[in-house]
Amino acid sequence: MTDVSQLDELPVMADTPLTDQDVAEFLRSHPDFFNRQPELLDELQVSHSERGAVSLVEIQFDRLRHRVRELEGEIGSLIGSARKNSELFEIFARAQQKLFQTHNIYQALSILDELSNQLGLDYTLRLFDSLDDELYLERRAFESFRVAHLSSRPVYLGRLRKQESELLFHEPPHLGSFVVLPLGLERPIGVLSFASNDGGHFQPSMDTLFVEQLALILTRLIHHWEYTREVFD
Repeated sequence: MTDVSQLDELPVMADTPLTDQDVAEFLRSHPDFFNRQPELLDELQVSHSERGAVSLVEIQFDRLRHRVRELEGEIGSLIGSARKNSELFEIFARAQQKLFQTHNIYQALSILDELSNQLGLDYTLRLFDSLDDELYLERRAFESFRVAHLSSRPVYLGRLRKQESELLFHEPPHLGSFVVLPLGLERPIGVLSFASNDGGHFQPSMDTLFVEQLALILTRLIHHWEYTREVFD
């Protein structure tokens, strides 16, 4: 039976009908109302566009089933992301192990070739002080890129203008996306870049841990090779 004392709390004037807001506020203020009136859950029905009139219990079950499906989808997405991250970790870890066994930049380029093929990407490694024309990048030419894209963050991810992409790649993908990482510790020594034909592959929100670790290893190896050459010379 309905609790009269509870109904008295409804803001009803003698000649003023209840509004939807009045009922909604009452139910929010008394969330246990249907616990005291369980028979109403079966008696009340709501119009449904496909199923006709349905009870509140059915609506609640439908919402719960929908939420369960949403959660299952979210869990599946998280599992897929975790699996992909695990695969990427293994690929980058193997590449890094091989890089530590190299003795010059050309051996390192061979490892980067293998890595980029596994990732389905193009890559370039350009060095400011290289005597090799294929590797050389004029420091001054890169300065405008650095100011535009790297002054406030260590890595650039996203699309590039044609002139910018051609600065780094001989044949950059048309409408592709890029990740660009400067190499160097105290002073920039070059640039490592990856490119995808997919314009949405590299997004600013992406995690860059793996490529940043790769760039750091290359930086330290290049410094080591230069130091070793100077010592022996």
